[in-house]
Amino acid sequence: MLGRIERDADGSLRVLAPCVGWWTELPHQGALLGPGSGIGRLYRLNQRFRLVLPEDAVGRISGGLPRKKITAVEYGQLLFTLSPVQQAELEEPGGEEAARGHPAGVDLPPGSRAIVSPTDGVFYRKPTPDVAPFVEVGGQVRLGQPIGLVEVMKTFNQILYDGPGFPETAEVIQIHGQDAAEVRAGEVLVVVR
Repeated sequence: MLGRIERDADGSLRVLAPCVGWWTELPHQGALLGPGSGIGRLYRLNQRFRLVLPEDAVGRISGGLPRKKITAVEYGQLLFTLSPVQQAELEEPGGEEAARGHPAGVDLPPGSRAIVSPTDGVFYRKPTPDVAPFVEVGGQVRLGQPIGLVEVMKTFNQILYDGPGFPETAEVIQIHGQDAAEVRAGEVLVVVR
């Protein structure tokens, strides 16, 4: 589901809720986002929708709703503001990837992509303690495949291999998230190529 945007006179973008619901997994303050970047999930009438930025939206999050685990939103309510970015920011190493939803300031190997935690919580590499992890270094992942779980307030959320520009399949080359460790929103969990 596309987030709604409005342009202000100063060039900033106001990202608005496309419908009524509960917004969660919001991006962190200062994140560089671009077309197709995930901007959270919206729960409405027992359905979950992934929110993404439309094609003409690029910027850095500069303000918006207070950072909570989950926020009730109304149709057209301001979610956050995107400040304009200079072309030079996008041309810096990793800048273009960051604008496609990859974390800024993280040094990734060339040609790789990061799967990040959408929220603060506890990361689990396995569905239960007595089974194998979702993914291992050297293993293959497919779009929509779980790579781990993040627990928030006793609710376990699957973290999927998914994102704008991600190939159908990829190889896991690094695992940053430790099993049963606390993670922050935007923290790299797994790197694929």
